[in-house]
Amino acid sequence: MTAAPQVYGADEINAIVIDPGSYQTKIGYAGYDSPSMVLPSYYGLVDADGNKRRIFDETLLLLPQKGLEIKHIVENNAVVDWEGFEAQLEYMFKKLDIDPTQQPVLLTESTMSSYESKVDALKLFLEKHRFPAFYLVKQPTTVSFSHGRPNCLVVDVGHDLVTVTPIVDGLCLKNQVMGTRYAGAFLNQQFEQFLADKKIALRPHYTIKSKKIVHWESETTTAHFEERKYDFEVSASFREYSKLRILQEMKETLLNCMEEDTEEVKEAKEADDEVRWFELPDGMAVPFTKKDRTVLSNSLFSPLETLSKPVKGWETPEDGNIVKHLGNANEASSKEYVPMRRAKKPEDDDKDKPEEDAAEAQKGFGLLKLVQTVLDRLDIDLKPQLANNIVLVGSTSLVPGLNAKLHSELSLANPSLKIRIHASGNTIERRYASWVGGSILSSLGTFHQLWVSKDELDAVGAEKLIVNRFR
Repeated sequence: MTAAPQVYGADEINAIVIDPGSYQTKIGYAGYDSPSMVLPSYYGLVDADGNKRRIFDETLLLLPQKGLEIKHIVENNAVVDWEGFEAQLEYMFKKLDIDPTQQPVLLTESTMSSYESKVDALKLFLEKHRFPAFYLVKQPTTVSFSHGRPNCLVVDVGHDLVTVTPIVDGLCLKNQVMGTRYAGAFLNQQFEQFLADKKIALRPHYTIKSKKIVHWESETTTAHFEERKYDFEVSASFREYSKLRILQEMKETLLNCMEEDTEEVKEAKEADDEVRWFELPDGMAVPFTKKDRTVLSNSLFSPLETLSKPVKGWETPEDGNIVKHLGNANEASSKEYVPMRRAKKPEDDDKDKPEEDAAEAQKGFGLLKLVQTVLDRLDIDLKPQLANNIVLVGSTSLVPGLNAKLHSELSLANPSLKIRIHASGNTIERRYASWVGGSILSSLGTFHQLWVSKDELDAVGAEKLIVNRFR
Protein backbone atom coordinates (compact mmCIF):
# COMPACT_ATOMS: atom_id res chain seq x y z
CA MET A 1 0.00 0.00 0.00
CA THR A 2 1.39 3.39 -0.98
CA ALA A 3 1.15 6.42 1.25
CA ALA A 4 -1.24 9.21 0.37
CA PRO A 5 0.43 12.04 -1.51
CA GLN A 6 1.49 14.93 0.71
CA VAL A 7 0.45 18.51 0.02
CA TYR A 8 3.56 20.67 -0.10
CA GLY A 9 2.13 23.79 -1.70
CA ALA A 10 -0.91 25.80 -0.77
CA ASP A 11 -0.77 28.72 -3.15
CA GLU A 12 -4.33 28.00 -4.28
CA ILE A 13 -5.59 29.13 -0.86
CA ASN A 14 -4.67 32.70 -1.78
CA ALA A 15 -4.36 33.86 1.82
CA ILE A 16 -4.00 37.54 2.68
CA VAL A 17 -0.90 38.58 4.66
CA ILE A 18 -0.97 41.79 6.73
CA ASP A 19 2.12 43.17 8.47
CA PRO A 20 1.60 46.38 10.50
CA GLY A 21 4.82 48.24 11.34
CA SER A 22 5.65 51.46 13.17
CA TYR A 23 6.33 53.32 9.92
CA GLN A 24 4.55 51.32 7.21
CA THR A 25 1.78 48.73 6.99
CA LYS A 26 2.10 46.04 4.32
CA ILE A 27 -0.59 43.87 2.72
CA GLY A 28 -0.51 41.31 -0.08
CA TYR A 29 -1.19 37.74 -1.17
CA ALA A 30 0.58 34.67 0.22
CA GLY A 31 3.16 33.29 -2.20
CA TYR A 32 4.08 36.71 -3.60
CA ASP A 33 7.64 38.04 -3.33
CA SER A 34 6.59 41.49 -2.12
CA PRO A 35 3.50 43.24 -0.71
CA SER A 36 0.79 44.37 -3.09
CA MET A 37 0.30 47.62 -1.19
CA VAL A 38 2.38 49.56 1.33
CA LEU A 39 0.89 52.50 3.22
CA PRO A 40 2.18 54.70 6.05
CA SER A 41 1.08 53.63 9.52
CA TYR A 42 -0.57 57.03 9.80
CA TYR A 43 -3.72 58.59 8.43
CA GLY A 44 -5.16 62.04 8.02
CA LEU A 45 -8.27 62.95 9.96
CA VAL A 46 -10.16 65.93 8.55
CA ASP A 47 -12.74 67.55 10.80
CA ALA A 48 -14.46 70.16 8.66
CA ASP A 49 -17.81 71.56 9.74
CA GLY A 50 -18.35 68.64 12.10
CA ASN A 51 -17.94 66.01 9.36
CA LYS A 52 -15.00 63.71 10.02
CA ARG A 53 -13.30 61.71 7.27
CA ARG A 54 -10.08 59.71 7.14
CA ILE A 55 -7.41 60.02 4.44
CA PHE A 56 -5.13 57.05 3.72
CA ASP A 57 -3.82 57.99 0.25
CA GLU A 58 -0.23 59.11 0.82
CA THR A 59 -0.32 61.62 -2.05
CA LEU A 60 -3.26 63.44 -0.44
CA LEU A 61 -1.16 64.01 2.68
CA LEU A 62 1.46 66.09 0.86
CA LEU A 63 -0.47 69.36 1.17
CA PRO A 64 -2.28 70.70 4.24
CA GLN A 65 -6.03 70.98 4.51
CA LYS A 66 -8.23 72.88 6.89
CA GLY A 67 -8.79 70.82 10.03
CA LEU A 68 -6.34 68.07 8.95
CA GLU A 69 -4.63 66.15 11.77
CA ILE A 70 -2.19 63.25 11.39
CA LYS A 71 -2.94 60.24 13.59
CA HIS A 72 -0.73 57.25 14.41
CA ILE A 73 -2.12 53.75 13.82
CA VAL A 74 0.93 51.85 15.08
CA GLU A 75 3.43 52.95 17.72
CA ASN A 76 6.33 50.91 19.11
CA ASN A 77 5.33 47.99 16.83
CA ALA A 78 1.84 47.73 18.38
CA VAL A 79 -1.53 48.88 17.01
CA VAL A 80 -2.72 51.79 19.17
CA ASP A 81 -5.70 52.95 17.10
CA TRP A 82 -7.89 49.96 16.23
CA GLU A 83 -10.60 52.10 14.63
CA GLY A 84 -8.01 53.69 12.36
CA PHE A 85 -6.46 50.28 11.65
CA GLU A 86 -9.85 48.86 10.69
CA ALA A 87 -10.57 51.82 8.41
CA GLN A 88 -7.14 51.46 6.77
CA LEU A 89 -7.77 47.75 6.15
CA GLU A 90 -11.12 48.54 4.53
CA TYR A 91 -9.36 51.07 2.29
CA MET A 92 -6.76 48.45 1.32
CA PHE A 93 -9.41 45.77 0.69
CA LYS A 94 -11.26 48.15 -1.62
CA LYS A 95 -8.13 49.16 -3.55
CA LEU A 96 -7.01 45.54 -3.99
CA ASP A 97 -10.54 44.28 -4.66
CA ILE A 98 -10.34 41.80 -1.75
CA ASP A 99 -13.44 39.95 -0.58
CA PRO A 100 -12.71 38.99 3.05
CA THR A 101 -15.17 36.09 2.98
CA GLN A 102 -13.23 34.28 0.23
CA GLN A 103 -9.75 33.74 1.73
CA PRO A 104 -8.01 33.36 5.10
CA VAL A 105 -5.85 36.08 6.59
CA LEU A 106 -2.53 35.98 8.45
CA LEU A 107 -1.66 38.92 10.70
CA THR A 108 1.81 39.51 12.11
CA GLU A 109 2.23 40.98 15.58
CA SER A 110 4.94 42.27 17.87
CA THR A 111 6.30 40.13 20.70
CA MET A 112 4.98 42.89 23.00
CA SER A 113 1.35 42.61 21.89
CA SER A 114 -1.08 42.55 24.80
CA TYR A 115 -3.87 40.08 25.43
CA GLU A 116 -6.42 42.79 24.62
CA SER A 117 -4.86 43.45 21.22
CA LYS A 118 -5.04 39.75 20.35
CA VAL A 119 -8.73 39.70 21.29
CA ASP A 120 -9.32 42.81 19.18
CA ALA A 121 -7.60 41.13 16.22
CA LEU A 122 -9.73 37.97 16.56
CA LYS A 123 -12.95 39.98 16.69
CA LEU A 124 -11.94 42.27 13.83
CA PHE A 125 -11.05 39.56 11.33
CA LEU A 126 -13.35 36.68 12.29
CA GLU A 127 -16.44 38.54 13.49
CA LYS A 128 -16.40 41.95 11.83
CA HIS A 129 -14.90 41.10 8.41
CA ARG A 130 -15.93 37.42 8.51
CA PHE A 131 -12.73 35.92 7.14
CA PRO A 132 -13.16 32.12 6.93
CA ALA A 133 -9.87 31.55 8.79
CA PHE A 134 -7.33 33.59 10.71
CA TYR A 135 -3.89 33.21 12.24
CA LEU A 136 -1.72 35.47 14.38
CA VAL A 137 2.06 35.05 14.28
CA LYS A 138 5.00 36.87 15.85
CA GLN A 139 6.99 39.06 13.47
CA PRO A 140 10.41 37.59 14.43
CA THR A 141 9.01 34.13 13.64
CA THR A 142 8.02 35.20 10.13
CA VAL A 143 11.47 36.77 9.70
CA SER A 144 13.06 33.40 10.51
CA PHE A 145 10.87 31.80 7.82
CA SER A 146 11.88 34.45 5.28
CA HIS A 147 15.52 33.39 5.79
CA GLY A 148 14.82 29.67 6.18
CA ARG A 149 16.44 29.58 9.63
CA PRO A 150 14.29 28.02 12.38
CA ASN A 151 17.04 28.71 14.94
CA CYS A 152 18.36 32.25 14.76
CA LEU A 153 18.73 35.59 16.50
CA VAL A 154 16.54 38.20 14.81
CA VAL A 155 17.89 41.75 15.03
CA ASP A 156 15.16 44.10 13.79
CA VAL A 157 16.32 47.71 13.41
CA GLY A 158 13.04 49.45 12.69
CA HIS A 159 11.57 52.94 12.94
CA ASP A 160 10.46 53.15 16.58
CA LEU A 161 12.41 50.28 18.14
CA VAL A 162 15.42 48.02 17.84
CA THR A 163 14.51 44.52 19.05
CA VAL A 164 16.62 41.39 19.43
CA THR A 165 14.66 38.13 19.56
CA PRO A 166 16.00 34.57 19.94
CA ILE A 167 14.14 32.07 17.75
CA VAL A 168 14.33 28.35 18.59
CA ASP A 169 12.51 25.73 16.52
CA GLY A 170 10.64 28.57 14.80
CA LEU A 171 9.22 30.03 18.02
CA CYS A 172 10.15 33.19 19.94
CA LEU A 173 11.71 33.00 23.38
CA LYS A 174 9.58 35.87 24.69
CA ASN A 175 11.32 36.22 28.04
CA GLN A 176 14.67 36.74 26.28
CA VAL A 177 13.54 39.56 23.96
CA MET A 178 15.26 42.90 24.45
CA GLY A 179 14.86 46.26 22.75
CA THR A 180 15.56 49.98 22.87
CA ARG A 181 14.24 53.14 21.23
CA TYR A 182 17.60 53.92 19.60
CA ALA A 183 16.28 53.15 16.11
CA GLY A 184 15.19 55.06 13.00
CA ALA A 185 13.15 57.73 14.80
CA PHE A 186 16.14 58.36 17.07
CA LEU A 187 18.32 59.00 14.00
CA ASN A 188 15.67 61.44 12.72
CA GLN A 189 15.89 63.30 16.03
CA GLN A 190 19.68 63.40 15.76
CA PHE A 191 19.45 65.01 12.31
CA GLU A 192 16.95 67.57 13.60
CA GLN A 193 19.24 68.39 16.52
CA PHE A 194 22.22 68.64 14.15
CA LEU A 195 20.38 71.33 12.16
CA ALA A 196 19.25 73.13 15.31
CA ASP A 197 22.85 73.31 16.59
CA LYS A 198 23.82 75.11 13.37
CA LYS A 199 20.80 77.45 13.73
CA ILE A 200 19.26 76.00 10.55
CA ALA A 201 15.46 75.96 10.39
CA LEU A 202 13.74 72.85 9.04
CA ARG A 203 10.86 74.13 6.93
CA PRO A 204 8.45 71.62 5.31
CA HIS A 205 7.90 71.59 1.55
CA TYR A 206 4.35 72.94 1.74
CA THR A 207 5.57 76.23 3.28
CA ILE A 208 7.84 77.12 0.33
CA LYS A 209 6.56 78.93 -2.78
CA SER A 210 9.93 79.72 -4.40
CA LYS A 211 13.58 79.56 -3.37
CA LYS A 212 17.20 80.25 -4.25
CA ILE A 213 19.97 77.83 -3.35
CA VAL A 214 22.22 79.12 -0.56
CA HIS A 215 25.23 77.17 0.74
CA TRP A 216 25.54 77.24 4.52
CA GLU A 217 28.80 78.74 5.77
CA SER A 218 28.07 79.87 9.33
CA GLU A 219 25.25 80.45 11.78
CA THR A 220 24.61 83.84 10.17
CA THR A 221 23.79 82.29 6.77
CA THR A 222 20.10 82.78 5.96
CA ALA A 223 17.86 81.03 3.44
CA HIS A 224 16.40 82.99 0.50
CA PHE A 225 12.85 81.85 -0.15
CA GLU A 226 9.28 83.04 -0.54
CA GLU A 227 6.87 81.56 1.95
CA ARG A 228 3.57 80.08 0.84
CA LYS A 229 0.61 81.48 2.79
CA TYR A 230 -2.56 79.64 3.80
CA ASP A 231 -5.86 81.12 4.94
CA PHE A 232 -6.16 78.52 7.69
CA GLU A 233 -3.99 77.27 10.52
CA VAL A 234 -1.93 74.16 9.73
CA SER A 235 -1.97 71.61 12.56
CA ALA A 236 1.19 70.80 14.51
CA SER A 237 0.78 67.08 13.74
CA PHE A 238 0.75 67.75 9.97
CA ARG A 239 3.84 69.94 10.28
CA GLU A 240 5.71 67.19 12.16
CA TYR A 241 4.59 64.60 9.58
CA SER A 242 5.91 66.83 6.77
CA LYS A 243 9.23 67.24 8.58
CA LEU A 244 9.43 63.47 8.98
CA ARG A 245 9.52 63.03 5.19
CA ILE A 246 12.57 65.35 4.97
CA LEU A 247 14.37 63.64 7.85
CA GLN A 248 13.72 60.23 6.29
CA GLU A 249 15.34 61.38 3.04
CA MET A 250 18.35 62.73 4.93
CA LYS A 251 18.71 59.48 6.80
CA GLU A 252 18.52 57.39 3.63
CA THR A 253 21.05 59.43 1.65
CA LEU A 254 23.69 60.62 4.12
CA LEU A 255 24.41 57.99 6.75
CA ASN A 256 27.44 55.70 6.73
CA CYS A 257 28.59 53.51 9.64
CA MET A 258 32.31 52.94 10.22
CA GLU A 259 34.97 53.09 12.91
CA GLU A 260 35.30 56.72 13.98
CA ASP A 261 39.01 56.54 14.85
CA THR A 262 40.17 55.17 11.49
CA GLU A 263 42.70 57.13 9.44
CA GLU A 264 40.13 57.44 6.67
CA VAL A 265 37.75 59.36 8.92
CA LYS A 266 40.51 61.49 10.47
CA GLU A 267 41.79 62.57 7.06
CA ALA A 268 38.26 63.35 5.90
CA LYS A 269 37.42 65.73 8.74
CA GLU A 270 38.35 68.84 6.79
CA ALA A 271 38.54 67.49 3.24
CA ASP A 272 36.14 69.25 0.85
CA ASP A 273 35.79 66.19 -1.37
CA GLU A 274 34.37 64.26 1.58
CA VAL A 275 31.60 66.79 2.22
CA ARG A 276 28.09 65.93 1.08
CA TRP A 277 25.54 68.68 0.63
CA PHE A 278 21.86 68.22 1.36
CA GLU A 279 19.41 70.77 -0.02
CA LEU A 280 16.51 71.59 2.30
CA PRO A 281 13.10 72.62 0.88
CA ASP A 282 13.86 76.34 1.50
CA GLY A 283 17.02 76.17 -0.66
CA MET A 284 19.54 75.97 2.19
CA ALA A 285 22.31 73.53 1.22
CA VAL A 286 23.72 71.98 4.39
CA PRO A 287 27.22 70.42 4.45
CA PHE A 288 27.78 67.05 6.11
CA THR A 289 31.40 66.00 6.59
CA LYS A 290 32.36 62.35 6.70
CA LYS A 291 32.86 62.70 10.45
CA ASP A 292 29.35 64.15 10.85
CA ARG A 293 27.79 61.31 8.86
CA THR A 294 29.79 58.71 10.77
CA VAL A 295 28.96 60.05 14.23
CA LEU A 296 25.27 60.31 13.33
CA SER A 297 25.25 56.73 12.04
CA ASN A 298 27.26 55.34 14.93
CA SER A 299 24.82 56.82 17.43
CA LEU A 300 22.92 53.55 16.93
CA PHE A 301 25.87 51.84 18.61
CA SER A 302 26.75 54.58 21.13
CA PRO A 303 23.52 56.56 21.63
CA LEU A 304 24.94 58.85 24.30
CA GLU A 305 28.07 59.71 22.30
CA THR A 306 26.31 61.84 19.70
CA LEU A 307 26.96 65.17 18.03
CA SER A 308 24.46 66.83 20.38
CA LYS A 309 24.75 66.14 24.08
CA PRO A 310 22.84 65.26 26.11
CA VAL A 311 20.24 63.16 24.34
CA LYS A 312 16.83 64.42 25.42
CA GLY A 313 13.54 62.55 25.27
CA TRP A 314 15.13 59.11 24.87
CA GLU A 315 15.70 58.20 28.49
CA THR A 316 16.69 54.60 29.15
CA PRO A 317 14.81 52.38 31.65
CA GLU A 318 16.80 51.19 34.65
CA ASP A 319 17.42 47.78 33.09
CA GLY A 320 17.98 49.20 29.60
CA ASN A 321 15.20 47.03 28.12
CA ILE A 322 12.27 49.03 26.74
CA VAL A 323 10.48 45.82 25.71
CA LYS A 324 9.76 44.89 29.31
CA HIS A 325 8.17 48.28 29.91
CA LEU A 326 6.16 48.52 26.68
CA GLY A 327 4.97 44.92 26.75
CA ASN A 328 3.13 43.13 29.50
CA ALA A 329 5.95 41.03 30.87
CA ASN A 330 3.84 39.35 33.54
CA GLU A 331 0.78 38.83 31.38
CA ALA A 332 -0.16 35.21 30.64
CA SER A 333 -1.09 35.89 27.04
CA SER A 334 0.72 32.84 25.75
CA LYS A 335 2.59 29.77 26.94
CA GLU A 336 6.31 30.35 27.14
CA TYR A 337 8.08 28.01 24.76
CA VAL A 338 10.73 25.71 26.24
CA PRO A 339 13.39 24.51 23.75
CA MET A 340 13.70 20.77 23.13
CA ARG A 341 17.39 20.64 24.03
CA ARG A 342 17.32 21.26 27.75
CA ALA A 343 15.48 23.58 30.08
CA LYS A 344 17.62 25.89 32.14
CA LYS A 345 17.89 24.75 35.75
CA PRO A 346 16.63 27.15 38.45
CA GLU A 347 20.08 27.37 39.98
CA ASP A 348 21.48 28.45 36.61
CA ASP A 349 19.47 31.68 36.73
CA ASP A 350 21.60 34.61 37.77
CA LYS A 351 19.11 36.66 39.74
CA ASP A 352 21.69 39.32 40.46
CA LYS A 353 22.35 39.92 36.77
CA PRO A 354 19.72 42.70 36.27
CA GLU A 355 21.17 44.64 39.20
CA GLU A 356 24.68 44.25 37.80
CA ASP A 357 23.54 45.47 34.41
CA ALA A 358 21.58 48.47 35.74
CA ALA A 359 24.55 50.84 35.86
CA GLU A 360 25.69 49.74 32.40
CA ALA A 361 22.16 50.10 31.04
CA GLN A 362 22.03 53.75 32.06
CA LYS A 363 24.89 54.40 29.64
CA GLY A 364 22.50 53.53 26.83
CA PHE A 365 22.06 50.13 25.24
CA GLY A 366 23.42 50.63 21.75
CA LEU A 367 23.01 48.01 19.03
CA LEU A 368 26.16 46.06 19.93
CA LYS A 369 25.42 46.05 23.68
CA LEU A 370 21.83 44.97 23.02
CA VAL A 371 22.80 41.99 20.86
CA GLN A 372 25.64 41.03 23.21
CA THR A 373 23.36 41.12 26.27
CA VAL A 374 20.81 38.81 24.61
CA LEU A 375 23.58 36.40 23.58
CA ASP A 376 25.02 36.36 27.10
CA ARG A 377 21.64 35.51 28.63
CA LEU A 378 21.02 32.55 26.32
CA ASP A 379 21.34 28.93 27.37
CA ILE A 380 24.92 27.79 26.84
CA ASP A 381 23.74 25.14 24.35
CA LEU A 382 21.94 27.73 22.20
CA LYS A 383 24.49 30.53 22.19
CA PRO A 384 26.94 29.16 19.55
CA GLN A 385 24.15 28.23 17.14
CA LEU A 386 22.31 31.54 17.40
CA ALA A 387 25.56 33.53 17.20
CA ASN A 388 26.19 31.78 13.89
CA ASN A 389 22.68 32.65 12.68
CA ILE A 390 22.11 36.35 13.35
CA VAL A 391 19.46 37.71 10.97
CA LEU A 392 19.57 41.48 10.41
CA VAL A 393 16.37 43.11 9.11
CA GLY A 394 14.45 46.39 9.25
CA SER A 395 14.56 49.57 7.19
CA THR A 396 17.16 51.24 9.40
CA SER A 397 19.46 48.21 9.00
CA LEU A 398 20.01 49.43 5.41
CA VAL A 399 22.39 52.14 6.67
CA PRO A 400 25.63 51.50 4.71
CA GLY A 401 28.30 49.86 6.83
CA LEU A 402 25.98 48.91 9.70
CA ASN A 403 26.15 45.19 8.91
CA ALA A 404 29.96 45.18 8.69
CA LYS A 405 30.40 47.27 11.85
CA LEU A 406 28.07 45.03 13.88
CA HIS A 407 29.87 41.90 12.64
CA SER A 408 33.30 43.36 13.39
CA GLU A 409 32.44 44.47 16.93
CA LEU A 410 30.59 41.25 17.79
CA SER A 411 33.55 39.19 16.58
CA LEU A 412 35.94 41.23 18.73
CA ALA A 413 33.68 40.85 21.76
CA ASN A 414 33.24 37.08 21.23
CA PRO A 415 36.54 35.58 20.04
CA SER A 416 35.41 32.06 20.97
CA LEU A 417 32.23 32.26 18.87
CA LYS A 418 31.81 32.09 15.12
CA ILE A 419 29.73 35.19 14.38
CA ARG A 420 27.78 35.16 11.15
CA ILE A 421 25.25 37.83 10.18
CA HIS A 422 22.71 37.07 7.48
CA ALA A 423 21.47 40.27 5.85
CA SER A 424 19.76 40.16 2.48
CA GLY A 425 21.24 42.40 -0.18
CA ASN A 426 17.75 42.89 -1.61
CA THR A 427 16.20 46.08 -0.24
CA ILE A 428 12.64 44.71 -0.40
CA GLU A 429 13.59 41.51 1.42
CA ARG A 430 15.38 43.47 4.16
CA ARG A 431 12.70 46.15 4.53
CA TYR A 432 9.72 43.78 4.31
CA ALA A 433 11.28 40.63 5.81
CA SER A 434 8.39 40.09 8.23
CA TRP A 435 5.79 40.27 5.46
CA VAL A 436 7.83 38.02 3.13
CA GLY A 437 8.12 35.42 5.89
CA GLY A 438 4.38 35.56 6.47
CA SER A 439 3.85 35.07 2.74
CA ILE A 440 6.06 31.95 2.80
CA LEU A 441 4.55 30.57 5.99
CA SER A 442 0.91 30.91 4.97
CA SER A 443 1.55 29.35 1.55
CA LEU A 444 2.91 26.10 3.03
CA GLY A 445 0.71 23.03 2.73
CA THR A 446 1.57 21.99 6.28
CA PHE A 447 0.21 25.31 7.57
CA HIS A 448 -3.41 24.26 6.85
CA GLN A 449 -3.92 22.75 10.29
CA LEU A 450 -3.03 25.99 12.07
CA TRP A 451 -5.81 28.21 10.70
CA VAL A 452 -8.41 29.29 13.27
CA SER A 453 -12.05 29.60 12.19
CA LYS A 454 -15.01 31.50 13.63
CA ASP A 455 -16.56 28.20 14.75
CA GLU A 456 -13.42 27.34 16.73
CA LEU A 457 -13.44 30.78 18.33
CA ASP A 458 -17.05 30.31 19.42
CA ALA A 459 -16.44 26.77 20.69
CA VAL A 460 -13.16 27.30 22.54
CA GLY A 461 -13.23 30.97 23.44
CA ALA A 462 -10.73 33.75 22.86
CA GLU A 463 -8.72 33.16 26.04
CA LYS A 464 -7.88 29.51 25.35
CA LEU A 465 -7.16 30.22 21.70
CA ILE A 466 -4.73 32.98 22.56
CA VAL A 467 -2.91 31.05 25.29
CA ASN A 468 -2.72 27.74 23.42
CA ARG A 469 -2.48 28.72 19.76
CA PHE A 470 -1.01 32.20 19.41
CA ARG A 471 2.16 31.84 21.39
